[in-house]
Amino acid sequence: MKNSTISLAILLGLTSMSAVAAQDNAFQHQASLSYSTNSEEVSDGAWNANYRYYIAPVDQSNSPYALNGFLAQTTNLGASYSKLDVGIYDSDAYRVDGTYVFASKWFVSASYGRVEFLNTDYDAYRGEVGYYFNESSSISAFYADGDNNAVEVYGLNLRSFVALESTAGVDLTANWTHTDSDDAFNLGADWYVNNSWSVGAGYHNNDANDDFSLRTAYWLRISDNFSANFNLSKFLDSDADGVGMSVGVVGRF
Repeated sequence: MKNSTISLAILLGLTSMSAVAAQDNAFQHQASLSYSTNSEEVSDGAWNANYRYYIAPVDQSNSPYALNGFLAQTTNLGASYSKLDVGIYDSDAYRVDGTYVFASKWFVSASYGRVEFLNTDYDAYRGEVGYYFNESSSISAFYADGDNNAVEVYGLNLRSFVALESTAGVDLTANWTHTDSDDAFNLGADWYVNNSWSVGAGYHNNDANDDFSLRTAYWLRISDNFSANFNLSKFLDSDADGVGMSVGVVGRF
């Protein structure tokens, strides 16, 4: 993408803006646009556009901004589009998904996606069943498959946000994924210093790799309806070079 570096610089320029007084009003619509890349070649990256509608208003005043949707535990519908442009690899991905949350706090999710990669198109499907066992934690089982010899995948997810008195809290995640040839495990912990800034670490294990990662993210509130977010990540003891970077804008209303 010839304009990727320029676009990234424009988005980063948002950090120079002074945030006006924000009331942290509840929202039901969230739309975002982000660009993800690597410091080794900033012009090679992926654009991601997302929209999500929550059937009930989502509170954003008492928890980290990045976690408001998860902590709302409410029925929602979403759609996304991703454009990858890395060297000779060019792909377009479309996805729609929905989650229905019952009064008992059980939930079911389903998604359909289509990927156009080089000269191949394929469809992907995913289903998930889970339970919110308290106001900030969930456990779920998922299954995913697709056409054109897609790999069948199933596994378990566990997530819990632990609120703290002196800082916002810690977001803990654990994931197990099984395919025909491999089992993968991922553990993560992100400490939210406040509702905007987090620092975290992850552990990733499968038959081919065993490594750690470090990351940090910041959510910049510019107005009641407009924010920017920034992410940095780095794999340790890995063949992956450079630092992962992402910058985006978010609208909530």
